[in-house]
Amino acid sequence: MTIKRVFEEAKKLLEEAGYPGARIGIPKSPEFGEAYSSLPFEMASKANENPMSIAEKIVSKIKKSRLIDTVEIAPPGYLNFRVNWPFFASLTINEVLEHGRQYAFSNVGKGEHILIEHTSVNPNKALHVGHARNVCIGDLLARLYSKTGHSVTVLNYIDDSGAQMAELLLGFLELGYSEEPPPGMRFDEYCGDIVYIEVNRRAERDPEIDNKRREIARQIEMHGSEAFRKARAIADRVLRDQLQTCARLGARYDILCRESDVITFNLWDEAFRRLKDSGVLYLANEGAKKGCWCIDLSGHEVLSKEGDEVLVKSDGGTTYVARDIGFAIWKLGESSTDFKYSVWGKNPDGSDILITDLNGERKFEKGHPKIVINVIDSRQKRPQAIIKYALSKMGIDPGRYIHFSYEPVTLSSRSAKLLGMGTDAKQVHMSGRKGIYFKVDEILDRLREIALTETVKRHPEWDEEKLKYVSEAIAVASLRYSLLKADTDKMVVFDIEESSRIEGDTGPYILYSVARAYRIMEKASNAKIVIDTRPPNNLEASEKELIRAIAHLPLIVEETLESLMIKKLVTHSRQLAMRFNDFYESCPVIVSGELAGFRLALVKSYIESQIGLMDVIGLPILKEM
Repeated sequence: MTIKRVFEEAKKLLEEAGYPGARIGIPKSPEFGEAYSSLPFEMASKANENPMSIAEKIVSKIKKSRLIDTVEIAPPGYLNFRVNWPFFASLTINEVLEHGRQYAFSNVGKGEHILIEHTSVNPNKALHVGHARNVCIGDLLARLYSKTGHSVTVLNYIDDSGAQMAELLLGFLELGYSEEPPPGMRFDEYCGDIVYIEVNRRAERDPEIDNKRREIARQIEMHGSEAFRKARAIADRVLRDQLQTCARLGARYDILCRESDVITFNLWDEAFRRLKDSGVLYLANEGAKKGCWCIDLSGHEVLSKEGDEVLVKSDGGTTYVARDIGFAIWKLGESSTDFKYSVWGKNPDGSDILITDLNGERKFEKGHPKIVINVIDSRQKRPQAIIKYALSKMGIDPGRYIHFSYEPVTLSSRSAKLLGMGTDAKQVHMSGRKGIYFKVDEILDRLREIALTETVKRHPEWDEEKLKYVSEAIAVASLRYSLLKADTDKMVVFDIEESSRIEGDTGPYILYSVARAYRIMEKASNAKIVIDTRPPNNLEASEKELIRAIAHLPLIVEETLESLMIKKLVTHSRQLAMRFNDFYESCPVIVSGELAGFRLALVKSYIESQIGLMDVIGLPILKEM
């Protein structure tokens, strides 16, 4: 990795000068070079000397190297390392061309197993844009770990036994709703937009309906009951529609884990025994929780403030936190029991999707994952913290269980109006129970329409199939990038028009830069220009900026794996695109004479490094748009 070689070289030069163990970092601005050290400050505080004087002594002892051209002193005592640009450029470009799209993604994982759970949408509705943020985050993490040599298993938890499932069954079994949606409507939309909403409205007016819902919820947990079979059948129909949406976003899955099977395969029974043996589980004998099995949270500094948590209700039904504890043990490879599976379907890449099945004949060896990452929004912070606490009490390392938290998504007022909702609010928050949400497919369709209109203007000669393919790719890039570019601890206000712009901080901007680069490669091929990795002695500023952005990519990948802060990885894709477009505007390739071969090598390096990054972010690749 080129930029790390600069760091290593800087550290080596300091060590040879008699200063081992110095820390090297990236300067805040390129004007200060490619690396810096604050060693003079650290030494000055101990020796009670002037940092500038110490810096001068250090620099006087440093020898020149082939990679680092100069070491400069900057007030009030920094050491700035400047590279030999022709050599640095040659190293970077040759490394990219050698490794191709795998550049920046080392085999650091060495087959270590990572388990990632994402999506996990209740099978009672179509996916909305908030769910899409979960899908895109989880899919990015799975792609990142896979590309860095890890063995990755992707799970989708199917809550087919909770209260929301009971509400659907109530509608179909007790309230007379047909199990067939109206013509032209998908089953997941029908369940979420009509049955679920209407049942909730009627339950608010009639307490007896709520009592029936509770009874159905209890029956769903009884394996073999009519409610159990019906819930499974309904959930499966909804799930098929939901995963069509997820496939459209580019996500794939290995295992679909039914919540009802967490009970059927006795995962909770094992967790119950272990928690009871640990002394943290007790039966409440009085108060509002009388007859319930609760987990004692008094030993937790934060969780204790809201009281103990019910895991088994007085009627014997388990809470979702209880089921999640049992499931967490299994995910971590700490359970003595395992699921059986059957083949549920295929991913877009042709690989099997397995689903838990008591009568299944397939097995899946997930082993003992190094870590389990659970992509779950911030509103589940307390339940997730309870799970980690329960794990610790059972002697399981809670550090292996990671809650990857993110904030919800709202829709801008402008976008809400585009989708037919009149509002004067600056942003619209979603509520499934009230029917206020914006379906992923609905948004993707709208984005595709916008892209199609613009694409037809630019390419009236394209056939319908190509126009649809390109427009769909632009739509997916628009949505994925918009949902991934923000800090995960910040709410996303999604705007359809803004996300689809070809200029600015958008997915289409990145796609367009790659298409532009491919066009240069095509023209160069026609002009018989050959790639030449030997740089000129003097590089243009835009060439340096592009090379620098490419050289920094491996370090950003490494930092993302360590911190799981994905924003920097995502926004670096746009940074690369910006640097390439600056290069494109200021440095002609085809007509640049003896510089053409090197500049073509730089274009090729951009394509390979950018596409490798886009593969992880999940942005489609277009050679024309």
